[in-house]
Amino acid sequence: MLSKSGRWIHRNRILVIAVWAVALLAMLPFAPQAQERLLSGGFTNDDYPSAKAAELLNERFDRNPISILFVVGHQKARPYSEEFDQGSRRLIEQLESDPNVASVRSYLTEPGWLSDDGELALVEVELDLAIEDSLVVLDEISGRIEETDLDVVMTGAPPLYRDIVEASGEDLRRGELVAFPLAVVALLLVFGTLVAAVMPAAVGGVAVAVGLGVIYFVADVRDMSVLSFNIITLLGIGMGIDYSLFYVNRFKEELGNGLSVADAIAVTHERAGKAILFSGATSVIGLASLLLFDLPVLEAVGIGAVVVISIALLSAQTLMPAVLSVVGHRINRLPVLSLGWFGDGAWAKMADGVMNRPFLFLVPTVVLLIALVTPFKDVRLGTADATILPERYESRRGFDLLRERFGWDITTELTVAYTFEGDPFSEVNLAKLYAFGQALEGLPDVERVSSIVNLRPTMGVDDYRELYRHPEAIYDGTTMRLLNESVRDGIALFYLSADLHPFSTEARGLVDEIRAYGSVDSPNVFIEGGAAHTNDLIRSLYSRFPLVALIVISLTFVSLMVLFRSIVIPLKAVVLNTLSILASFGALVWVFQQGNLSGLLNFEPLGITEATTPIVLFAVLFGLSMDYEIFLLSRIREAYQKNGDNRESVKLGLERSGMIITGAGLILVVVGTSFVLAEVVSVKTVGFGLALAIFIDVTIVRILIAPALMRLFGKWNWWLPGWIDRRLPEIGTG
Repeated sequence: MLSKSGRWIHRNRILVIAVWAVALLAMLPFAPQAQERLLSGGFTNDDYPSAKAAELLNERFDRNPISILFVVGHQKARPYSEEFDQGSRRLIEQLESDPNVASVRSYLTEPGWLSDDGELALVEVELDLAIEDSLVVLDEISGRIEETDLDVVMTGAPPLYRDIVEASGEDLRRGELVAFPLAVVALLLVFGTLVAAVMPAAVGGVAVAVGLGVIYFVADVRDMSVLSFNIITLLGIGMGIDYSLFYVNRFKEELGNGLSVADAIAVTHERAGKAILFSGATSVIGLASLLLFDLPVLEAVGIGAVVVISIALLSAQTLMPAVLSVVGHRINRLPVLSLGWFGDGAWAKMADGVMNRPFLFLVPTVVLLIALVTPFKDVRLGTADATILPERYESRRGFDLLRERFGWDITTELTVAYTFEGDPFSEVNLAKLYAFGQALEGLPDVERVSSIVNLRPTMGVDDYRELYRHPEAIYDGTTMRLLNESVRDGIALFYLSADLHPFSTEARGLVDEIRAYGSVDSPNVFIEGGAAHTNDLIRSLYSRFPLVALIVISLTFVSLMVLFRSIVIPLKAVVLNTLSILASFGALVWVFQQGNLSGLLNFEPLGITEATTPIVLFAVLFGLSMDYEIFLLSRIREAYQKNGDNRESVKLGLERSGMIITGAGLILVVVGTSFVLAEVVSVKTVGFGLALAIFIDVTIVRILIAPALMRLFGKWNWWLPGWIDRRLPEIGTG
């Protein structure tokens, strides 16, 4: 069937090229604008308990969780001096005049909103906007700041997302400028001729441009997170070139065997086309698994990556054979490099060496992979903060001031909402609130609890009953503020401060402990704050991850069983894939969480592993690593069907695919490494993880471990019970 479609493409090559040319021309104006259509945020879900808490606070207290923090200073004056306070009041008036500002709070009304040295102060602006809409008003707000004589640094979620979008765009442009030229160099190393080297890059580039154009329109009907864009582009570049590379390589081989151009296209489409189709299917399976997580940023990566990889697959299966049909024997023109120093004979010798002493190669390499996995046991999942940006961005500078001058990085701040029926000052409800407040104060690591029933440690419930019987006699400013801002009929707020890092495991444990005070059947304790959101994010993702991983592995296993008519080979493939991916996870913990190589790679250690990173890398790498397994085993099985000799088949398979697999892997390593140059640490992390995992896969796993295991299993490599074989469709290689 694929052979017939290959011949059809050869006959209609001009039509196929024309269709792709029209698609490229149609999408080219939109591809550069795709990133602008994507939305900020994407790391929360409306069903998270912390999101419901934020909604409750907004509904009952008009508190919008979307806020901007201003760190305010003055070259000559200090807070509470006349000059400083006049400037602050003028700033506050200007901010309050903005129609998008819901409220403004400042050090003038909030105790403790001064830096430790008393030189800086805070002003907080709550926006009456969703995070996706808040970025559009930042320039207007910045303009109002410029009218004051204060030194103001703006930080918080909206400025952070704005800066991440800007930095990501710069990272993407830098990565593309590095990736495409180096990919062409890698292709020259593989093919040795300029024509053959340029073609996969050109066809892959067309696929990326068309894919990003499609993303532009997908964003009209489906919310897509801008934070997914670099990953989508990285995959589009890498896979667009890789799929075309395998097709060109097989076409050159068939021409070398003396076939006509038409016959070479037919055989290539039947052999390489089938392997490309299955490898693309395994990649799509892995990436589509991201849609099973209820998190917008993961869904965006899944949708975008499936789109660009599907288009890359389609271009390799249609545009590439059409172009090759036109180019024909000219594919070998313009020789640049001679590869005689590392031709097919070298791969045959390597395969012989591995199979002669399989345990000599197998044991050390497996031990090395296990050693790389080891740091993963110390993984601390969390959510990233402004430290993922370089210091030249304003939101990062503001965050550093909060950490260094206000001590914000060493405390967890939570707003706990306690709900009940009726008047908060009734005898029954006041007793409930007092008991809950005392319970919060008794929790380990909790430094301070502020509420209408946590005013002074010497006061008991009877004292509070007496106090609130005569509210008109209350003159204390703090108490009056709590009465006005933290209590309504049916709800009271408790402001909690704990001596814990907000993204630590201990802080998440504190959130669980507080929630345990609520009713299971009818929850009446709601927590809003960074630790609560991190808790919900990790719990949501990793409660599903084992099932999602099982689904991906199972579908991949079945696909490989259909393709190779074996149980042993798919089992070996998924085990080795999992081991190599875990090895990359361990390296990520060692580098980015623990900070090793931070100076060389130019980043500040995070202290955590961003919670979505292992999931994204699993989805990406499981399919990509399987690509190389499929291309290697396709050639081995093809040889085995002809000669029936397992050892000779492994030797021939590695001889015919070793260079091309290494070249394809080198291209993805180059693409991944180009994103290691990114300034946004989360992008740098994904690029590093991709490059390392692919390097491990195409060197240690495919060239050493796979042949050693194939040698040890012998004829059992191809064992498949008859009752299974009869039920599988006949679409394998051969």
